Amino acid sequence: LNRPENRWNWQRDETGRRVAYVSLDATSVPQQGPHAEKAEGRMPYVGAVFNPQIRKKRARKARRLWDIHYAAGLMSLDDIGRRLRREAQSVGVKKADITICLTDGGNGLQDCLTKSLAGVARQLQFILDFHHACEHVTEFAQLMWADESNGREAQTAAWCHDLKTHGGESLLKKLNKLDVGNAPPHVQESHRNLLNYIRSNLHRMDYPKYIRNGWQIGSGI
Repeated sequence: LNRPENRWNWQRDETGRRVAYVSLDATSVPQQGPHAEKAEGRMPYVGAVFNPQIRKKRARKARRLWDIHYAAGLMSLDDIGRRLRREAQSVGVKKADITICLTDGGNGLQDCLTKSLAGVARQLQFILDFHHACEHVTEFAQLMWADESNGREAQTAAWCHDLKTHGGESLLKKLNKLDVGNAPPHVQESHRNLLNYIRSNLHRMDYPKYIRNGWQIGSGI
């Protein structure tokens, strides 16, 4: 696992640090019964250790594949964590100055990576996967404005743009000012859930800083 020839040449960020990436999420897989009836879905974990390659601006057609190792399956968080640890060791994550951990806000994901990468990674930086954050914003907007003619798409795009350029604190302030007092109960509940989601993840939603550092803010997986 620790042979030098297996270790990746980690890309450097805007400050010159070598950066490794680890992602972990759960994904829903629909199921059906023996007679094609609907059955309860299952939630396998999908994790990866990867090393994004920087593309030169002039080489538009020259695309380099990422170095990437996957770990996935129907298993416990402890099991997927152990597998990711082995993959991280095999490619020399310890040689990176900082390891970016990209996850959704799912319960236990951050704790799993913190435990799994202890002693393997020098420094961890958690980032809430930007695309997941935008999905939560979009779900609320679809309930708030069921009719697209009310400008739902434009408002959703504006919120996501604000999140990327100003961070979670800015979006939280805007959503707090939104008047949902006369909205149906399910819309008010969705609004509360979105506010709670952002509040609990503010520590990993400083997207302007991450972008300035040259870090990936989404796994793309």
